[in-house]
Amino acid sequence: MSEPFPSQLHGDGAAAEIAIRPLVYPDLPEVLAIERRVFPTPWSLAMFVLELSKQTGVCLAAWERAPRDGPDGAAAGERLAAYLICSRYDTVWHVMNIAVDLRRQRMGLASRLLAELYARVGEEEARFTLEVRRSNAVAIHLYEREGFRAAGIRRRYYQDNGEDALVMWRTPATRRGSLSDVPNPGPV
Repeated sequence: MSEPFPSQLHGDGAAAEIAIRPLVYPDLPEVLAIERRVFPTPWSLAMFVLELSKQTGVCLAAWERAPRDGPDGAAAGERLAAYLICSRYDTVWHVMNIAVDLRRQRMGLASRLLAELYARVGEEEARFTLEVRRSNAVAIHLYEREGFRAAGIRRRYYQDNGEDALVMWRTPATRRGSLSDVPNPGPV
C-alpha cells in the first residue's frame, strides 16, 4: 500500500529509501534482533508468531534499502529499520508493539508506520489504544502528535523494573482534545 519514500540521510550523506509492507514470518529474525536492542524486556519469538497468525491484526515492516554505492552500482542491501504490531479486539485497535532500530530513531519511521496503520484500518472513526512507559517522553510526545491522549495508568506494568504504563487512546474525541468517548478514563 505504501510507496517507498526517501528517508533521512545515512552517515555518509547518501539517501536511503524506506518501503513499508506487511510484516511476514521470514522477517522475524531481524525483528527479534531489533527487539533485543531496543527493549529491556523483549518479546519472544512465540509472541510475534502469535500476533502474525491473527487474521484481524495489522503487522507492518519498514525496510531500508541502502543506496547504490559499490563500484559496480550494486545496492548495499535491505535491512529492517522498524516494525509495528497492532491487534483488533472487538471494535478497538490495540497497538501492541512499535520499534525503530537504534540507528534509525527520530527520523519519522514510527510516524510513517502509524500513518500506514491508519490507512490500512481505513475507518475515520477507528479507536486505537496502547501502553507506554511513563518515563518514555519521546514516545509519549510522538503519540500525542498522533492524536493519542493519556486516559489512565496500569500500575507496575513493566516486568523489568515495575514501572507504570500510561494508557493512551486515539479516538475521534481525543483527536479533538476530549476523552468523552474513551471507556473508563482514570487519573494519570
